[in-house]
Amino acid sequence: MRVLITGGAGFIGSHIVDAFIVAGHDVAVVDNLWDHGGGKTANLNPQAKFYQLDIRDAALADVFASFKPEVVSHHAAQPSVAFSTKDPQHDADVNVRGTINVLQCSATAGTRKVIYASSSATYGTPERVPIDEDHPQRPESPYGITKMVGEDYLRYFAGAGGPAFTALRYGNVYGPRQDPSGEAGVIAIFA
Repeated sequence: MRVLITGGAGFIGSHIVDAFIVAGHDVAVVDNLWDHGGGKTANLNPQAKFYQLDIRDAALADVFASFKPEVVSHHAAQPSVAFSTKDPQHDADVNVRGTINVLQCSATAGTRKVIYASSSATYGTPERVPIDEDHPQRPESPYGITKMVGEDYLRYFAGAGGPAFTALRYGNVYGPRQDPSGEAGVIAIFA
């Protein structure tokens, strides 16, 4: 199976790349290696095809046309809640416009499924715990809003004949390759 992973040089995305390669799949990575996004050349698996490209770039269509992914794991994003509050326009540009570009390219290329890195930030302050998938989404940051809107676009594209999707609402992920100094390193900081 041909799998394209956006953000595949980042903390979570690079582990997904490794898992798909171990499972015997043909993998391509799209990552712009932006410092604030967490993409690092050291995280790249040499067995994956690598395209240094921003997900907002029109050239993304060329990558999809040549690689023809059957599955897309969309993990590229502006990942910082704090940064999103300082520059919500940039946050929306990357996380909404970039996601739309990925979805349009997926639909045009005939991709069957998109796996989307959403966030528990879409829930806001929990009304109850544990939080289940039916919990109301009331994001309290621009980042959470963009991730919720990304889910809305997934539903739209799927309903319009585009790829099926799964949205993963990650919360406090930690492990190897994580930058422990950032806000997402809360578990590593306290461990």
